Amino acid sequence: MGRRFRYALERNGRADAATMFDLLRDAESWTEWAGSPITHAGWRDEAPAVGDDVVGRVRLVGSRRSRTPEQVTIDDRPHVHGYRVLTRWPVRDYRSRVEFTPRNDGTTTVRWSGDFVERIPGTGWLWKRFLLRFLGGLADNLIREAQRRAAAHD
Repeated sequence: MGRRFRYALERNGRADAATMFDLLRDAESWTEWAGSPITHAGWRDEAPAVGDDVVGRVRLVGSRRSRTPEQVTIDDRPHVHGYRVLTRWPVRDYRSRVEFTPRNDGTTTVRWSGDFVERIPGTGWLWKRFLLRFLGGLADNLIREAQRRAAAHD
């Protein structure tokens, strides 16, 4: 049996927590901000309005040929968004949590954390390294898009 791995990363930016939360929870907006390799995104079923609860809904993100199903597990706007991957990845029991913490200086900290079990013994550290880099890029893109949208409304 493989070992369990945990990861966590933080990014800070001058972006509104609610805006970032809404972008993250709206599967259809991912192609506008997530960047490569996420070229296709949406809900497995009909998407709800932004004010509706999405816990239990399945978001599909990835490319035209390969989309990863992520089931939303936490939807506490604008503080915490959580999900788990439903497909057979090279890891199993993958869960993730994204927390948005506004700071007194006008910035917001995005903390993306999670855990998984390696399927093939000895490969967990490679997946952890990949996830830290990939999700760090997603967090950076999320902050940038929220800042762009705020500037567009000013």
